[in-house]
Amino acid sequence: MKGNYNPSSEFDRLLEESFKKRKSIEPGSKHTAKVLSVKNDYVFVRTVGSDVVGNISTEEWREETPPKAGDSLTVYFLKEDSGDYHFTSSLSGDSITEDNLRIAMNSEIPVSGQIANETNGGYEVKLGSILAFVPYSQLDAENKGKEIYGKKFKFIINEINSKQNKVIVSQKKISDREKEAKKRVLQGELKEGMFVTCTVKSIHKFGLIVDMGGFDALVPASEASFRKNQDLEKEFQVGESLRAKIISLNWEEGKFSLSAKDFLQDPWSGKVPFKESDIVTGEVESIKPFGIFVKLNETFVGLVPNKETGVPMRTPVNTVFSPGQKVEVFVLEVNPEKRQIALSITKAADAKDRLEYQQYLNKDEEPGTVSSFGLLLKQSLEKKKSK
Repeated sequence: MKGNYNPSSEFDRLLEESFKKRKSIEPGSKHTAKVLSVKNDYVFVRTVGSDVVGNISTEEWREETPPKAGDSLTVYFLKEDSGDYHFTSSLSGDSITEDNLRIAMNSEIPVSGQIANETNGGYEVKLGSILAFVPYSQLDAENKGKEIYGKKFKFIINEINSKQNKVIVSQKKISDREKEAKKRVLQGELKEGMFVTCTVKSIHKFGLIVDMGGFDALVPASEASFRKNQDLEKEFQVGESLRAKIISLNWEEGKFSLSAKDFLQDPWSGKVPFKESDIVTGEVESIKPFGIFVKLNETFVGLVPNKETGVPMRTPVNTVFSPGQKVEVFVLEVNPEKRQIALSITKAADAKDRLEYQQYLNKDEEPGTVSSFGLLLKQSLEKKKSK
């Protein structure tokens, strides 16, 4: 026999390793495992670190795509039976027993369930043959107010009361856990200035609420369009996919701001279809304390200051004009740098009067003669000019 080999010492070492191995896989313990093979009834896995080979019922993936050899899974140990080690990734079907539910409650193991009847304060949930209850407050926020009868979700067991035959579950804990995992991934990936694909969830006057990888983000109205006082409901649709640039990320407060302007055509980058002294027929878009915004076409909006509306000083402008009303405006100034167009209703009326007066003069048979109507109009225009 070579060396100082001690059978007793070797036995003690193996016993110690066996003890550590068993201790590491106590019921409810969480592990990372690699899939070894997938059979009809079981998925065979090996835990990382403790090297325990066990199985998971394929029933857990009845409505999902089953894993394949080499995949990494998060699993929980349930029990040892005749040398077989049974794990689960989410309790379902026949594996939902009272004993396993208690293990699931203590270790927060996911349990698959189906939404049943809506009842006072929440919904009944079928966990295999066991009936549980999920309060409204424990539903994922995405499901509140939606029709979820008959749908299947994963839950965490909050409470088991055998005497009252009551099991309380939470879907919110599952969604919060998934969001936290996504948050850790996105925090490492997303940076200000990057571009992301998002989906429009709701449309408001202040902007768009979009889904950015599972998190709500805001595209402010000023970053959703180049137009001022735009109607976002006409420009966007719920469910529409957008490419946007990240403006700011506040992970602590969960506030994220995006801009969609980089993927929109800037109307001011080209030739503006209006110039000073043009007379344009527009539509009153909105009335503000300082003036009237007039829609000139589908892209450009100009401002008529109160002093250029022709409305007396003490008369409310909204008693004379209303949104949707057609008005003729005179272009006072086009300022591409400030992205502003200044308009005047009074000067448009003056210019129109002058044009009509000139046309009237041109119709006179004897050059230089002016009718009584023409004289009155001329005097009126001269009075306006001298003011």
